[in-house]
Amino acid sequence: MLNQNKERKTVAVLFGGRSVEHEISIISALQLIKALDVVAYRPLPVYVAPDGRWYCGEALESKDFYKKMPASLESVAEVTLLPVPKLGGLTILRPLERQSGASARSITDIIPVDIFFVAFHGTYGEDGCVQGLLEMAEVAYTGCGVLASALGMSKYHCKKLVESHGIPVLPAAVVTREQLQANLGANLEAVRSDILCRPELSSFPLFVKPANLGSSIGVAKVSDAAELDAALVQALKFDCQAMIEPCLDNKLEINVSVLDDVQPHASVVEIPVSSSGDELTYEDKYLRGGGSKKTGNFSLGMAGLTRIIDPADLDATIKEKAKDFAVRSFMALGCSGVARIDFMLDLGTGALYFNEINTLPGSLSFYLWMNSKPPVFYTDMLTRIIERAELRQLEKISLSREIGFKALFK
Repeated sequence: MLNQNKERKTVAVLFGGRSVEHEISIISALQLIKALDVVAYRPLPVYVAPDGRWYCGEALESKDFYKKMPASLESVAEVTLLPVPKLGGLTILRPLERQSGASARSITDIIPVDIFFVAFHGTYGEDGCVQGLLEMAEVAYTGCGVLASALGMSKYHCKKLVESHGIPVLPAAVVTREQLQANLGANLEAVRSDILCRPELSSFPLFVKPANLGSSIGVAKVSDAAELDAALVQALKFDCQAMIEPCLDNKLEINVSVLDDVQPHASVVEIPVSSSGDELTYEDKYLRGGGSKKTGNFSLGMAGLTRIIDPADLDATIKEKAKDFAVRSFMALGCSGVARIDFMLDLGTGALYFNEINTLPGSLSFYLWMNSKPPVFYTDMLTRIIERAELRQLEKISLSREIGFKALFK
């Protein structure tokens, strides 16, 4: 049992960020801050605003703070993380001032941090960018490293890698903004023709989505050439690459989470339910039905999506196959922390296809672990993620980084 006299470790929870999934990251962060073991850890909320500035302070734990932005940002300290090893925490750029004008903390340049808990979603946070900064700073941080984060964010490259490990995927093509904008945008028809001439993509419906985003932002199911053109333009508003895939006529989406441990293991499976009976939308995940429910002072986010957890009428062999593919994908990509892997089941053929991985899933998929057998409660899951991150950091700092000057003065 933890010695309660032991000093708590400071966990800096990083969230927000320069992504269209900004507000979803806020929801995930507020949830995990409330679930942290307060006997062992002291949460330090660190908010990255859309303009890239970093802030920290207790006021960030309230949802009301975000309603009053940008004025409310004056009530918290502005900080940053410098890519310099052994600094021991966040560098203060603008100290937090109390209403009386007195400094809210002792005069120091650094806010000490023991571990960084990454709770970003999407670009500049889930894709390896922040992970690279954390590596440069040589600090302990949760979740995937640079390579796994980057691979997981790039849907096309992720599919290709897991396919090389024997996990079935649907075929896909990628279109870039540069291709679409060539010749002043007059080659849209040529781009479309190139897609449709591929046998695996020659018939509608097709599915179009940004290649490096999540939360169902910019996605579309298209039924003809005109809709394909419009969907490509829409997807490329949010990303530099759009991915096109065949759309299964009769399918079932199956999701499963994987948790890092000595041996990664899978949660119970779920079937998410869309409002239209078709593809899940941003509104399904965060605004409609369960997604609009609230607990305390914030939305449930991804945890509120209408879903069927461990469906009794889903064949047990399909459940086990999804779990097996999920763990194998997690390990093939070199993931850490917790991830959610989404699959598509072709109800006509019984084939199960890897669709994508979320290396920092909404709400950290805690709802799947709470319903697993045996259940893993959110607080315990967070503790396990933190402890594994600390262990990985100890392994990194034990590596030899210097061999001295030899070639330079030869």
